[in-house]
Amino acid sequence: MSAARLSYEFIMEKITAMKDTCPSLRSKSNEYIFSALCVKSTFYKNPALVFREEEFDEIIVDGQYDGGADILLSDPNTEGADLVIGQSKFYTTIQYEDVLNAMIKMALFYKDMVRGQYEQVNARVQRRFMTLQSDIGEESKIRFVFYTSAPQAGIRRDRIEKKFREQFIDVSNIEVSILFAGDIEDEIKESESRRPTVESGKILIDKSGNCLYYGDESVIVNASAYSIKQLYAQHNTNLLARNLRYHVAGRDIDKAIAETISRDPDSFWLKNNGITVICDDFKMDGKEVKLKNFSIINGGQTTYMLHKSTSINCDYDLYLPCKIIKITCNNEEDKNRFILSIAKAVNSQKAIKSVDLKANSPEQVRFAQAMREAGIFYQTKRGETVPSMYKVPYLNTDLVEVGKLCLAAIFQVPCLSRAKPSSLYLDKYYEPIFKGSQSQIAKLCKELLYMDHYYRTVFLHGFDRENNGMPDANVRISFAHNARTICIAFAAFAARYRQGNITDQDMVPLFNAPGSENNSDMLYETFRDLGQIQYFLLPQLFADKERYDAVLSKLFNAIIASGVTSYKYECRNDSTLTATNYLKKDKNYYDILNMQWSRIYEDMDKIFRETGM
Repeated sequence: MSAARLSYEFIMEKITAMKDTCPSLRSKSNEYIFSALCVKSTFYKNPALVFREEEFDEIIVDGQYDGGADILLSDPNTEGADLVIGQSKFYTTIQYEDVLNAMIKMALFYKDMVRGQYEQVNARVQRRFMTLQSDIGEESKIRFVFYTSAPQAGIRRDRIEKKFREQFIDVSNIEVSILFAGDIEDEIKESESRRPTVESGKILIDKSGNCLYYGDESVIVNASAYSIKQLYAQHNTNLLARNLRYHVAGRDIDKAIAETISRDPDSFWLKNNGITVICDDFKMDGKEVKLKNFSIINGGQTTYMLHKSTSINCDYDLYLPCKIIKITCNNEEDKNRFILSIAKAVNSQKAIKSVDLKANSPEQVRFAQAMREAGIFYQTKRGETVPSMYKVPYLNTDLVEVGKLCLAAIFQVPCLSRAKPSSLYLDKYYEPIFKGSQSQIAKLCKELLYMDHYYRTVFLHGFDRENNGMPDANVRISFAHNARTICIAFAAFAARYRQGNITDQDMVPLFNAPGSENNSDMLYETFRDLGQIQYFLLPQLFADKERYDAVLSKLFNAIIASGVTSYKYECRNDSTLTATNYLKKDKNYYDILNMQWSRIYEDMDKIFRETGM
């Protein structure tokens, strides 16, 4: 049987397995399940991420009048809420023109949706796109992915990508992925093989005793590429368990490494930065380095490409620099700090995300404990497995999500939270959250996580139903789909105002030229000071989710109603203004509070009096 046929049969087996394990899929077509399988294996490799059954129908939007988009999601692996638009073809064979046409159709779909030309797509796709677009910020990418169970069979990806990119000549944040049957098989296998640690293994070196020691704890050797390839084949991404991240595809770097391996192997040692291994212990034994409790903390890109190379085998090998460092710390915190400092220093081949650099910092380890005490599993490093008791979406989180919520609710910059979430890593925001009263922040974050979950999964659907028949339905619904962060910010603001944490005097800068730099500084000092508050809404209310939901719904509706009024007024002066653009500026959030204050104050007072606060 051909390799292409084997890949198709492998994919078919996985489709059957998904039907067995996910009851909701048993009535679905193989085409639908193929889309779900591709999403799961590509975007949910991280063991800490769970692709839940209830998400299938949200993400898989294939159907009549879908505009050419079968898949719509926000990449759960990225900080910037990257938008993923995908199309899948469950075929046994496919032609170049089929792939190109599918890609062009996705490009046109995206361009129409951004311009607000929704007429050609069904309401479900409209709502889904608006919801995802509302989270797109300055740092976000738009990723187009094409999947097919058919073999590549000589189809040139580069030619298709070139024609596709002609649709976006002046756009720099576009990424393209085209995956055929063999690629999808590899994605599935990698996704299934992730484990938390590597207990033991060995690396072969070029000559017996050819090593350079640095004290008793470190050594540099020339490592066999084939032995690294074997380790990856055996342990897969588990080999990178202590790395700041797993392999992240980078077309230019991957291509350069592959070409050096196949065309100029003699220069590989000279051109490659090599790998860095950290371990609890190592032992030199002739041409072997025996390792205990080890991980590659730098060189994941190289390791992955060695694994992928068809050139490297037992008869054709090459060598690369390898630094091996033994950990000698006395406690876990010192160990994490040491590993983090080494990982920061040696990772230079591809930019590390800010969240990766914070992964094992002492304050993050302590914050994880504070969150656990509050009843939340806090993932400090991408790749951690969420314990079963925390699988409910609002009971597990990570630095990126907490950062966005705190920017919105605590610092009252909900639009910055959405447009530029990396602002959290500025000391002015990061330190009050993670180096201040962690127990207090953890308790508040527990509520914020629930607010966010409620807005996404319950409130927005209800809002759509209730407003669908209104004369201004398109305006109201579009606004609501873009208003999640300001709704969360307002709910927190209202609660803090009710408790006296924010006073009328504190509000003076907001009503007096809120856009000025001095007033912005004053507002920052006001909002960052949480005082002694330990909750937003009453703890007994939070324990009764039905009542808590009712209060949230009223608060959300209050700010949306006021926001729509202000937005409509601005649209009179700017006919090109969209809800998406309007809600990307915190000045507009402050303007809503300012211009609609009498109405907002009355709404807050009524809601909290009825609640008993």
